[in-house]
Amino acid sequence: MSSLPSSPSLPLPSSGVLAQRRHLPREPKIAFLQPGQLVPLDALDALHSFNVSTPGLAILGGLMDAGFADVHFLDIACEHGDLVRPFNDHVAYKGMADAGVLSWLGALQPDVVLLTSMFTCDFPATDHAVNLARQALPKALIIIGGRHASLMPHWHLANANLDLLVQGEGEQTLATLLSVLAGRQPHVDLGQIPGVLTAENLGSVSPKAWPEAKLGGTFAWDTVLFKPDGGWRYKETILQNSPKDFLYKQGATALRSAPLLPTRGCPLACRFCGSHFTPDMRPVGVDRLFDDIKRLHDQGVRIYYNISENFCLEPEDRKLVRKIADFRDKVGGELVLTNPNSTFLPTYMQGKTPDLEHIELLRRAGTDLITISLETFSPRFDDKKLFKKYTMDQVEALWRQLRAVGLQVHLYMMTGFPEQTLEELLSDIAQIRDWLQRGLIDAASWSNLLYLPGTPYYRDAIAKGHFDEALFREWIYKGFNFFAVPERFNFSAVPTPVLREVLARLRMGNYDMTGLG
Repeated sequence: MSSLPSSPSLPLPSSGVLAQRRHLPREPKIAFLQPGQLVPLDALDALHSFNVSTPGLAILGGLMDAGFADVHFLDIACEHGDLVRPFNDHVAYKGMADAGVLSWLGALQPDVVLLTSMFTCDFPATDHAVNLARQALPKALIIIGGRHASLMPHWHLANANLDLLVQGEGEQTLATLLSVLAGRQPHVDLGQIPGVLTAENLGSVSPKAWPEAKLGGTFAWDTVLFKPDGGWRYKETILQNSPKDFLYKQGATALRSAPLLPTRGCPLACRFCGSHFTPDMRPVGVDRLFDDIKRLHDQGVRIYYNISENFCLEPEDRKLVRKIADFRDKVGGELVLTNPNSTFLPTYMQGKTPDLEHIELLRRAGTDLITISLETFSPRFDDKKLFKKYTMDQVEALWRQLRAVGLQVHLYMMTGFPEQTLEELLSDIAQIRDWLQRGLIDAASWSNLLYLPGTPYYRDAIAKGHFDEALFREWIYKGFNFFAVPERFNFSAVPTPVLREVLARLRMGNYDMTGLG
């Protein structure tokens, strides 16, 4: 299989070229690139639908708040629909053709190119996007940020095509940085701006020191959701055994959708999760989000996807739901609030029983689907300690109540925990199969555990000699995904062929585990 053509890393620029790139016009033209996505070839049937770029929404919105009006957006992953082609012998690339990206950048001629590196599995695609940007724009300032970039800045800054890296939530950091470079603020050394890293001042920065955004700004909805010709950028796709199936069965395929991010951070710090680094929950703001919902409704948006893991764990979120419910009554029910991202079971409980008032409020707000993250019933891996807090009877009472008011119940489960046995995995599967057969839940999605840099599971794997950082980075190019089960990342006690077969069956909603292997 041939590899995706990749622009080479250019020679390290001279200090004079770097200085030139770091001197911007007072009104710079700014482009945000959402990189392409990668998926292992053995997990193509689990290809994700298009996800609206929340980094693009937040970053461009923050820059617009700071007075940078000339902003532009390109989502490489979705701009040309389901365009999937080989990246290498192990991984496929989903995204716009390179020639199209080069053409867009060449025609726009931005002074600054911003990119996000959110997911470790997409690092090669993000690095490729950096190279494309430099190939098209030798003199532009190229800056990257995002969760993965914040954790592994040295991976990105090793590429001579990249100029700067921003750690943490970048809205205010980028506004300050670009204001300094454009002469809108007094000049300071870049190393003095918290969260800004270069190849020259690359140091070890704890996630606790990452800058946080001052919540309450605007989102760049029009720039991100609409193409320059006025067309809608993101389309909906039906996935096998996906929580979105429930919406499509209601004939909602032609409706516009938008994401909601009511809360940043997560207090749970599960050993496998990237939110381990941002444990403090911070509500984005009720009034801000509700104003967005009303304005998007005027533009034809009818489906709102919650993407906060702890939706309604904070009182602020519940105020938002009440506002949405009242607004939905006012517009005659033309609104669906759905939760395809996993949420936390205790938000639906009052003590040991279902929170009837809150559940009814969610229904009145147009909620059609609740997704709850359980991951596993095994006490060895149940980081949320759910089944120490609740009995099975109490949990089943919640399922019955959710379904009684007409909500679909979808559960999120995981496979491939370190040293997990086949017996433990089959026990998890049997419990979900039992609930499905008894009609207590509607569906469950299963993914395989990822070893994400900085998480306890990642650190433990390195300590046990499963890999080192260099080997880990090399393996990323050979398949790393929530749905793939590569031999090199299987540290469970389940043989890889068996684990791969189990996950493939579960992805298709098949719970018959007879004849494994």
